[in-house]
Amino acid sequence: MKKKFKRIFSVLLAVITVFSAIAVLGTSTYGAESETTPAVSGDAVVDTVEASTVAEETTEPSTAVTESTATNPTKPPSIIIGNVKNIVKTSFLTDKITLTWDKVSGATGYYVYCKNADNSNTFKKVAEVKSNTCTVSKLSHTTQYHFKISAYVAVDNIKYEGAGTVKKTATQPGKATGLRMKRSSNVIEFAWNRNSKATGYKIYRASGSTNGKYVLYKTIRGNSTTSFADKNVELGRAYYYSVKPFRELYNTSYTAPSADIKFICGMSAPNYSMTSQLSRVSLSWNKNKYATGYDIYYATSKNGTFKKLGSTTNNYFNTVRLSNNKTYYFRVQPYKLNGSNRTKVVGTYATRSKTVTKNAYGVSVGGTYIEISLKQQHMWYYRNGELYCHTDVVTGNADGYHNTPKGAFTVLQRQSPAVLVGADYSCPVSYWLGFTYGGVGIHDASWRSNSEYGGNTYKGNGSHGCVNTPYSAVKKIYQKAGYGTRVVVY
Repeated sequence: MKKKFKRIFSVLLAVITVFSAIAVLGTSTYGAESETTPAVSGDAVVDTVEASTVAEETTEPSTAVTESTATNPTKPPSIIIGNVKNIVKTSFLTDKITLTWDKVSGATGYYVYCKNADNSNTFKKVAEVKSNTCTVSKLSHTTQYHFKISAYVAVDNIKYEGAGTVKKTATQPGKATGLRMKRSSNVIEFAWNRNSKATGYKIYRASGSTNGKYVLYKTIRGNSTTSFADKNVELGRAYYYSVKPFRELYNTSYTAPSADIKFICGMSAPNYSMTSQLSRVSLSWNKNKYATGYDIYYATSKNGTFKKLGSTTNNYFNTVRLSNNKTYYFRVQPYKLNGSNRTKVVGTYATRSKTVTKNAYGVSVGGTYIEISLKQQHMWYYRNGELYCHTDVVTGNADGYHNTPKGAFTVLQRQSPAVLVGADYSCPVSYWLGFTYGGVGIHDASWRSNSEYGGNTYKGNGSHGCVNTPYSAVKKIYQKAGYGTRVVVY
């Protein structure tokens, strides 16, 4: 009897060991997928809908699915949970999606799951809301997202979840970046940065022929083409363009907000020259007949940040005093004030560099000198590097016979008062500073009104070559500028 009991006990022990091994082998642990959870706002969230993009949105599919979470407790037969129906995307933004759906009768609330369908197959719970709306933010633009929404019922503090309904949708594409001019001649060309997820780009154009309204002009399929050249243009006419990346999914075209660029056909980069003297840079160019004026920019490196130096309606510009021996980069960009509302439309530009020198015409100038710009019709007097006096002037009549000579000179004569004598004139002046052996100098001109100085007076009503100067200014200069003071005319 004792041997029989031992035999039965051994058999039972072996059976228990086998079942324990099977139980151990049937158990495993899965690592959770690491994925950034989007930010969520629920019940009270209302997003602004952009009218310009709503028209391009069409109905997206929503599909009922029977899957539920593994943690969902077994639902008693007496509890009936309906499916979520009619999920609608109500936002048209690049970084968030707002969904609404029909209320489920008897539901306590709703679970919202989300996955980035471009790079994941896994839904993650992102929200639990009490009402039938939810906004999920911090999303990527031009990206397809799938949402699964299920209703749940809470009984005795236990939540029972129904089947989920899947909504497939996407965020709007990001606005085109890096939109820039390339040509504005008899061809208009512009470019932008690539959107790697876009299906393509839509180009809209507005012109006089469309009464200023944007119309779809070209659809580019494929996102590798990031420029557009328009040959159907006329010189001098205004053309406005809008670039919109788009992505097609689920029989829907998701379209970006507008990125606009404006052209006056033919308003191309001026071909300009530069000289440097007296720590300034002088730029000059041929006028563009379509331009109202020109903006001047500079930077300390070719790819650096360009700052605006100023604007002019002339075909020349003298900079402020810059750092000696330093290289600067310049841009001259034409602009036009277009139409009755004077909309500013800019043209293309070229970037060029110039090293600044404090000398002039190969001559060392120092810190005390008189500087005269013929194009600006302006004179400056510096003492020991500091500006002492400056004024508008009238220089030689620009007729080829009475031009004021350019160059680096010195004060050779000083006289107060003096009488200026020429072949057909004799004029008394209060102050005279002669700087050439040919009898050219700086002096007052009592016969001129204050309104005549500066501007374009010298073109047709200039001097015989001298620098006509207002009385108060020439008096100040005469009192300080002695023999040998450097005079630079450019």
